[in-house]
Amino acid sequence: MSGWLLLTWDGAGNQVPMTALAQALGEAGHAVTIAGYAGQRSRFEKAGFEKAGFEFRSLPRADAGYPAAPPPEGWLPALVGAVWVCPAQLADVAELLADGAYDGVVADCLMFGALAGLEASSVPTAVLVHSAPGALCPSGMPMDQMLLPAVNAVRAEAGRPALERLWDAWTPFPALCTSVRELDPLGDQVPASFDYVGPLFDRRAPSGRRTPWAPDDTRPLVVVSFSTGAAWDQTSRIQRTLDALDDGRHRVLVTSGMADVTGVRVPSDAVVLPWLPHAEVLPHAAAIVTHAGHGTVAAARSPTACRSSRCRTRGADQPALAHRTAVLGAGVALDGETGPVGIAAAVRTVIEDPSYRAAATALAGRVTAAPGPAYAVGRLERLVRAPGRGGDASHS
Repeated sequence: MSGWLLLTWDGAGNQVPMTALAQALGEAGHAVTIAGYAGQRSRFEKAGFEKAGFEFRSLPRADAGYPAAPPPEGWLPALVGAVWVCPAQLADVAELLADGAYDGVVADCLMFGALAGLEASSVPTAVLVHSAPGALCPSGMPMDQMLLPAVNAVRAEAGRPALERLWDAWTPFPALCTSVRELDPLGDQVPASFDYVGPLFDRRAPSGRRTPWAPDDTRPLVVVSFSTGAAWDQTSRIQRTLDALDDGRHRVLVTSGMADVTGVRVPSDAVVLPWLPHAEVLPHAAAIVTHAGHGTVAAARSPTACRSSRCRTRGADQPALAHRTAVLGAGVALDGETGPVGIAAAVRTVIEDPSYRAAATALAGRVTAAPGPAYAVGRLERLVRAPGRGGDASHS
């Protein structure tokens, strides 16, 4: 079996599919090394990656430039130089590959420094695109405009030619897109090497948490799930949603992630928990109020869903995913600053109008039918068997 190096960074929704891929590779008998930032080590150890056959290694030069606390301009601008276009990744990746221990590499799609170095190497490499490409990095849109100058500078340092769009950093490799084409607003325009393998969900041990409602409580369950990352504060959205649903007609379950919920007013029919596995709660939801992160959108198994997000942050895929969900008829797209009255109206709409139930069920069916982790592992195994640097970059 092969030895795989998986390159990742300390974000939010990007880590779940990489964790799932690592689990699938390990179960197929491959040795897996996950390389990332120091703050990720505990996450992967808690997920069981301290077991034999798995190893976590840091990217020491890149990690040295990772802020210990949010800089004055905020997290997202800081991620550009510390992660997304980090020249230090060139030396870190070269060092990891120097001993020849890895038969193949999978790199997070937003680690453009690492990708520039890997493009110049002879090690078969794949890119993990952890959302719909047309939502994450649409050509000519803000993410391109924000990152391309810095990406081309680090590519020049690696001796690689300049790019016209961010997608072009992925096309030298097979790109495993952990989405379905239906969710991609540019699904009919992506390069042939972009392979929609479907969402990859990591497996977690049962949480053991119990909700406070009686078994015979038939009121609709509304799940409120916003970002698990630290890039922006979700506390106000949580409070506005709780206020919207404080009517005695719903059961409300909020997963707060990293949000500071100290002082949040929680109605008697609501419960706030830091985290629950999607599989334990989403199948029971009548509606979901969410920032429209790809992980939550793709995991939604409820027949109705409300996507509450239109953040204005450059580089965020949530606005496009919220809009796409609305186009498919599976939800209502709201501005991120929508107040309690608007949120309450949207939840009422998606619960009471049966067309949302039908559309959300259809979308969930497409997600279920996606090739999934076994296909992704097979694709990687074919990659290391293929002749030439980087193997087969064609769509299969």
